[in-house]
Amino acid sequence: MADPRRILIFQTAYLGDLVLATPLIDASQALFPGAAIDLVTLPAWAPLVEHHPTLRQVITFDKRGADRGLGGTRRLARRLRGEQYDLALCPHPSFRSALALRIAGIPERVGFHDSAGAFLWTRKVRRDHAAHEVVRVLSLLEPFGGGEGAPAAPRVALDPKLDIASLKKRISIGASEKLVGLHPGSAWATKRWPAQRFGELARALRSEFDRVLVFGTASEGPIVDEVLRYADERTVGLAGALSLSEFAAIISQLSAFVTNDSGPMHVAASFGVPVVAIFGSTVPAFGYGPFGTRHRVVEQGLYCRPCGPHGRTACPEKHFRCMLDTDVAAVSAALDALLAGH
Repeated sequence: MADPRRILIFQTAYLGDLVLATPLIDASQALFPGAAIDLVTLPAWAPLVEHHPTLRQVITFDKRGADRGLGGTRRLARRLRGEQYDLALCPHPSFRSALALRIAGIPERVGFHDSAGAFLWTRKVRRDHAAHEVVRVLSLLEPFGGGEGAPAAPRVALDPKLDIASLKKRISIGASEKLVGLHPGSAWATKRWPAQRFGELARALRSEFDRVLVFGTASEGPIVDEVLRYADERTVGLAGALSLSEFAAIISQLSAFVTNDSGPMHVAASFGVPVVAIFGSTVPAFGYGPFGTRHRVVEQGLYCRPCGPHGRTACPEKHFRCMLDTDVAAVSAALDALLAGH
């Protein structure tokens, strides 16, 4: 293939999947310096990449809302056809993604061999299930001689117009306070360390940090409230209080972040924030642990782990030991070791 003039990256999965796909943006530009690069993602996640310096534009696809169904897929495909892309790189394994790119008439379409729509790719790359997702995504460039060498870290681009100092003031955080963040939520119940223990951890961190911030979406308000019940007055609940851009900006200011296996874990790691990640029903070996070296994973070696690729609504063994056996002391010790450089 001649060097492409226009490249499209297609990732409409979860927040963490988008963050872990961002190294593909710069790697594509390095391999094809003259190409314009665009990205398709969900409207909810667009604020994390719309200011990325390498992207020409971000196209949103509201597949669960206004663009759901075949009609929405066709509308997206018509728009993509008008952009006249030469190459599409698609880490997302869904059939709908492959179909949209095929209908769009993009001549080169690269995806993984085990994707639901793999028969629609012009080039298939074997997914290495033993590798980290960042490495897997970059392997989509292998057919063109790329995807090798040390992978770059994920990169979230902050809104340059956002005034972080004013934002801190709005949520009652001092300009020079040493901050630690907690994220007790997850879409899956079996990936959540008990909220009470997050609250107890917040109290245990009182001597190390000026302020403890508890993050969550508006729907995770009850979880954050439960954390606050067991925390102290230095703990600030931020459920539903921040836009995604604001959330990323505050995350970038943290001295440490303690989280369940979730999208925010990857956002924090992308800024180089030291991360302690608590894993329950899932395992880092799936390739979705925090990327880089500034992290520690706390997990239990149980016969029943992992019990699913994404987590579950309830423990299938009915004991939930993967999280209940993880105490506050273990998480606190992991954080101390991480910050001490051990």
